Amino acid sequence: MNSIILRSANEGDAPAIAALHAASWRDAYADILAPDFLNGEIEADRRMVWTQRLDTPEAGQVVNVACDRSGRLRGFICCYRDADPVWGSLVDNLHVAADARGSGLGEQLLRAAARRLAAHAAGPALHLWVFEANVAGLRFYTRLSGRVVETGRSQIPAAGGKTVLRVHWPDLTQLA
Repeated sequence: MNSIILRSANEGDAPAIAALHAASWRDAYADILAPDFLNGEIEADRRMVWTQRLDTPEAGQVVNVACDRSGRLRGFICCYRDADPVWGSLVDNLHVAADARGSGLGEQLLRAAARRLAAHAAGPALHLWVFEANVAGLRFYTRLSGRVVETGRSQIPAAGGKTVLRVHWPDLTQLA
């Protein structure tokens, strides 16, 4: 992965992030999210979300992208510093292009974000929610020492309340 460039996202990255996000959901969540949502206006939905997030970032928002040498987006991560007083900073999104999965890019993005969060967060912890049915994602996070600490229901309308698991790292430095 030495041909990958990690950098902070900017407003101009919104269309590429939205396209990768939609493609990733269609691929990884084909059996999780409602087909009419995945086959519908998902690109427009994600473009609206990412345009807003990058044009008007929330306090503590961290969005990093991974691009190849030609500038093509290969992955991204979005985190929120100190999002929860108990569970710490939040990984809201981590997506890698389907043909780059298994290459170490997801781990590279997660570790880089953890380093950035650890340098500026008030609390030491990190957490995220992953669909219970996303076996590959769950395996990835637990391989990196994340521990499932809680079960909940997805708030994404297209998920129909499917089970999500909170994965937690009590100390960001174990990832950084």
